[in-house]
Amino acid sequence: MAATPLNARFFVRAQQDVRRITGELGALQAQVASTKVANTLQGFGSASSRILSASSMRSQTDARASVYSQMEARFGLQSAALGQISDAAQSLSLTIREAVSANDGRGISTELELAFNSIVAALNETWNGQPMFAGERQNGSPIQITSLDELAATVQPEDIFDEADRHQIIDIGDGAPIKVAGKASELSTDLFNTLRQIKHILDGAGGTLGSPMTGSYNDVLMNVAADLDRHATSFVNEEGRTGQLQKRFENDRVRLEARSDLLTKEIGDQTDADLAEVSVRLNTLLAQYEASAKTFAELSQLSLLKYL
Repeated sequence: MAATPLNARFFVRAQQDVRRITGELGALQAQVASTKVANTLQGFGSASSRILSASSMRSQTDARASVYSQMEARFGLQSAALGQISDAAQSLSLTIREAVSANDGRGISTELELAFNSIVAALNETWNGQPMFAGERQNGSPIQITSLDELAATVQPEDIFDEADRHQIIDIGDGAPIKVAGKASELSTDLFNTLRQIKHILDGAGGTLGSPMTGSYNDVLMNVAADLDRHATSFVNEEGRTGQLQKRFENDRVRLEARSDLLTKEIGDQTDADLAEVSVRLNTLLAQYEASAKTFAELSQLSLLKYL
């Protein structure tokens, strides 16, 4: 009733083929589901070391690109703050020149107040909670005074500024540490001296110069306006330096993102399954499976009864 030895060997071979094909079908179906050649690093064989190395390099590249992106944004905000100070100084200078030309100084006090508030707000600007112009200090505001009256009462720079001794420095790993920004005292001591001078002129005239302006203020005011123009120019120059740093970080970020894309492609070339090829192999294996399964089924039922 049993099958012949020859049939038994065919039976075992068919059984092995079915198991082999079933395993290969499972692996191919897993590739279709995950779109990856293997689900573990070990499954990639000799390519695993290259994949691991490329993945590590991509992680480092992405991390640095993220830092550059943050610095790019920070320098954008910093540039805007410096531009705000320059605009305030220029606007106040223009108001003073127009006042001298029209012999009408009534608008100077209002413009001085607006300029002071704008300048203080810009110098106290923060990035991620840290003041941008206070050196390496992590909190607080570099400008201590909050009004023109307080400014008029100051004598030394220490009465105005509250900042760290050292600049905030970043090291992006290329061996050239970068000063992120000048400190408020370095940038604006002379500007605050000029604002104080204008405040004293106004206080000496009773708070306003009136219309027509009384007293011989023209020459003094024109000198003050020229000083304000110089201060505005210095902030424009600092804004330009900041813009250069922002552009540098932007270019470096773009370069790193392109490198990350290349590494991603290199990793994909090693790990991504060729779905078209997988589809062909699946169809081929399915045909083989059907044939092997049919043979296995026939052999498993084979006995001498079929020949009696």
